[in-house]
Amino acid sequence: MNHDPRPHPDDDGKGPRLGLYLWLGALAGIALLVFVLVRAFPDENHFSNPDLIRILGVLALVSSSLLFVRQFKVKEVVRNVLLWLGVAAVLMLAFSYQDELASIGQRLRADLIPGTPRQTAAGEMEISASEGGGFHANGTVNGTAVRFLVDTGASSIVLSPQDAKRLGIDLDSLVFNRAYETANGIGYGASATVDELTLGHIRLTNVPVSINQAPMRSSLLGMTFLNRMKSFNISGRKLVLRY
Repeated sequence: MNHDPRPHPDDDGKGPRLGLYLWLGALAGIALLVFVLVRAFPDENHFSNPDLIRILGVLALVSSSLLFVRQFKVKEVVRNVLLWLGVAAVLMLAFSYQDELASIGQRLRADLIPGTPRQTAAGEMEISASEGGGFHANGTVNGTAVRFLVDTGASSIVLSPQDAKRLGIDLDSLVFNRAYETANGIGYGASATVDELTLGHIRLTNVPVSINQAPMRSSLLGMTFLNRMKSFNISGRKLVLRY
C-alpha cells in the first residue's frame, strides 16, 4: 500500500490559524458596528442593558464556528462574513428601536383584536371600538381575565354572574338588594369588593363592584371606573383614557 509522505494541509497549522483569524475578524466587525451605534446614539447607555450584552455574547458564540474553517475560499468567506454582519446589524437595530417596535406590535394587536388596550403615551391609553361600535376592554379581576363593556350609562363597575363565578364568588351567599334602572326594567345587584382590577397599565386595588343577579353579555365598566381617570374622551373609533 502506497503511503503519501507529504503532510496533510491541516498538519502545518495554517488551517486552525486561518479559522482564528476569520473569527477575530468577525469580532472586530461586530465591535465596529457597536462603536458606530454608540456614536450614533450617544445619549443611551447601551452597555447597562443586559439584553445588549446577551446579544453580543450570542453573536460571539455563534460566529465561533469560523474557528473550524480550514481552507480559504474568498467568495465563501466574504459571503459568511457579510451574513454575520447583517445578522448583527439587524439585532442591534432591533435593540436600539425596541420601544418603537413594541409600539407597532401593540397597535397591530389593538387593531386586530378590538378590546386590547394600547399604551399611546405616559399615562394615556386607548381602546378601539368593536364591530358593533361599543368599546370592549380586556382586563383582569383578581388575576382572572374579564372582558368589559365600557358603559357611561352604568353608575358602577358591574360583574356578570358568569364572571363572578369564574372569580370564585359564591353567588348563593350574596344579597341582591341594589336596584338598577335598565333597558329591560329594574335589575338587582349585590355589593362586593375585589382586591385588584387591571386594564392595560391601569391598576386599581380594593375596588367596589356590583354583581348582577341576571345573566349579562359582558361585565361593565361604569362611571365609578371612569371617574377615577384624569379624563376620557371618544375620538372617532378610539376611546382615550388618561390616568
